[in-house]
Amino acid sequence: MDEKTIVKDLMLYPVSPSILYFVELPKTKCKIIKNNANQLYCAKYPLIKGLFRKDVDETKKYGRIICDKVAEKLDNFGFFTSDERPEYGISYGITEKEYAYMFEQVEAKEDEHLVVMFAYPEREALESKIFFEKLLRKTYFSYILDKKTYSMFFGVE
Repeated sequence: MDEKTIVKDLMLYPVSPSILYFVELPKTKCKIIKNNANQLYCAKYPLIKGLFRKDVDETKKYGRIICDKVAEKLDNFGFFTSDERPEYGISYGITEKEYAYMFEQVEAKEDEHLVVMFAYPEREALESKIFFEKLLRKTYFSYILDKKTYSMFFGVE
């Protein structure tokens, strides 16, 4: 797959909203999750696994932009994803056993789903998830609409 088309290839279909899943990891060593009473909220998305990989420049840059926009809008630290596991460039201290448990709790398949994690209280996690999904829809529309129509809908090019 051509590196310049990874995001576009993954955004061929609109992303459906996910429900917000509560997951507790009582023995985690992950500081981000420990700072939220060992709790996090997760959302799962089929068809876009790999969209936030850190070992590919295009997806790393795209992920940084989306995370920064969520962080700025909600005045928080954004989110992290299952794409950012150690094999893709980042380790947050979540063990493979904890990832497996999290995938089980959200009824996701590790080889098919992107799981997005929000280590905030429920309301903030929900607001972050909703804005995250809005950004994914904007990405989708930016690829399927011509520039004039996109600008009309979103007011930007």
